[in-house]
Amino acid sequence: MITRTRTVSLALGLLCGLCLLALGNTHTASAAEPLEPLPQLPTTEGAQDGLDLLPPIPFTSATLDLPRIRQERELLLETPIPQPQIEEAVHDDYAVSFNGATELHLDVGRARIEGDRWIEVNLSEQTLYAWDGDQLVNQFLISSGIRIYPTVTGVFRMWARTPSQTMSGGDVAAGTYYSLPNVQWVQYFYAEYALHGTYWHDNFGTPMSHGCVNLTIEDAEWLFHWAYPEWNGAGGWMRTTENDATLVWVHD
Repeated sequence: MITRTRTVSLALGLLCGLCLLALGNTHTASAAEPLEPLPQLPTTEGAQDGLDLLPPIPFTSATLDLPRIRQERELLLETPIPQPQIEEAVHDDYAVSFNGATELHLDVGRARIEGDRWIEVNLSEQTLYAWDGDQLVNQFLISSGIRIYPTVTGVFRMWARTPSQTMSGGDVAAGTYYSLPNVQWVQYFYAEYALHGTYWHDNFGTPMSHGCVNLTIEDAEWLFHWAYPEWNGAGGWMRTTENDATLVWVHD
């Protein structure tokens, strides 16, 4: 009886030992196995393309339409720079016509000598200079036209002004339509090219426009009053006369 009990105890002890040994080997093997790396999210080169073209925060008047922005970026890189075409002069009853025709002189040197008020827009420097003869009165950072919508260059005379207007353009189907109400202190110097205040971006010093010369609202207001001291506060459109058709020189 005693022998049988010892035999059973020995068998149970041997069985427990084998189980413990198996468990120990299992844990050792698991610890020795290399851990599989965590799966990595795929990265796509250029996934952030277009973000650098977004207007600076806050962009309250912008949309995050990245496909359209990428398309514009491709156009920037691939499309030859178009040159604005100045139309043939057609005289009318105003001092300066819509397309730039004028009986007034267009000589910057003469404006310096005779003490005229005139405006210089330096596209390379993205700076506008207000001159009184040969004396510099003021200067401002601007944003001119981007590569595919360049600002026209040449010597012009202001042909129309308005203290406020809605600017719209582009194409709805192409996704380029825009409508900007209450654009202030607008001064047209050739066709639809104007100097005006800008509230939808503050990235002055960098080309940002569709061809116009963007200024801060404060700078545009100062320039409007300086170039047109005869303004009586009236609204609407005002065609220029020989006395207030300010000379504007735009160059690279």
